[in-house]
Amino acid sequence: MELVKSLLVYFLKNSNKDLGRTELMKYLYVFEYYYYQMFGEQFTNLKFERYKFGPNESAVVDATYELQDAGIIHINEYTNYYNSTSYDHRIINEKIETYELDTNAEFVASFVSGILGKENYRGVLEFAYNTPPMKEILHEEKEDGTNHYGRVVDMSKTGPIFKSSNEARLEAIKRLEARKQNKGSDEEYYAHLLERFREFEDTRRRANDVESKL
Repeated sequence: MELVKSLLVYFLKNSNKDLGRTELMKYLYVFEYYYYQMFGEQFTNLKFERYKFGPNESAVVDATYELQDAGIIHINEYTNYYNSTSYDHRIINEKIETYELDTNAEFVASFVSGILGKENYRGVLEFAYNTPPMKEILHEEKEDGTNHYGRVVDMSKTGPIFKSSNEARLEAIKRLEARKQNKGSDEEYYAHLLERFREFEDTRRRANDVESKL
């Protein structure tokens, strides 16, 4: 749960707006997808399930309430346009140092924040739905004519994501390069991580090009 809280704190600290529950859920899901593709395992033990509004994990909601109880974030509960309850989250303790991410996680989180931070609510959902794990489920649902609610999302599925931002990727690379310059003792490690990310993006880009021609 502590790793989940660290991700929530990072995304809220680096957001220029309050984030709704559904948006936060998708931030963590997209993070775990990219983290798995880069490092071959998830950062947390979250198990996302197919839900009405995309990937969902109740532990994320539990973590937000624990952060609120600790005085780190505030959750604003309100009645939305559809007369149901919505929840917005914002950071209220900017100086919190308890929940720090390691280098790998921070790099992926920075990348995800750069991509999704430019999207509205609908754009965040669309990005999550366009990840290969979710696309596989949606394809099978279409064939079966039924919803697979409750099905665990297989994070190992890989492939191109169609809705992406070159600018966000470049910004993430620049941030990593800056960190590499600031921490000379870790120069070889940062250079290696940067090269892995570039290789990953090159593979993703070529896969996109191939599928777009089909």
